[in-house]
Amino acid sequence: MGFFSFLANLFGGGKDGAKTGGSPADRLRSWLDANLPANYVKSKQYAVSIQEAGGAYNAKITLDMLADGSDYSGFGDQNYRELAELESNYLLTGCMANPPAAVNFTLELVFGGGRVITVEKRAGQDIGFLTANGQREQIAFE
Repeated sequence: MGFFSFLANLFGGGKDGAKTGGSPADRLRSWLDANLPANYVKSKQYAVSIQEAGGAYNAKITLDMLADGSDYSGFGDQNYRELAELESNYLLTGCMANPPAAVNFTLELVFGGGRVITVEKRAGQDIGFLTANGQREQIAFE
């Protein structure tokens, strides 16, 4: 078991399996539900939108960063950016590292109080973008 698989299991992520029926987008949705940490999937704010785009898929995923009971009081803008980069790296290179199809991911990390940070990662790329407070910066996925 790899390090990220261990973390995924520890924090409620599922296995790489997904339901085999339905359209490719349905199978991808099922795969996401199985591989994301359970606290995200069970949240009322969890949402997934999948669009096919020329043989690849664009998946926009809304994640409730408060779903695990975290309290970010005392956090400043830089703390939120760092946490968003850390969490998206864990999710995109660990939990969702081997999707069943080529997927461009957009994560909307909802922290509450109107604070949303967006992270984008294109299929097969190790570089992406984090957008917070209207500022977009390039980030690396390791």
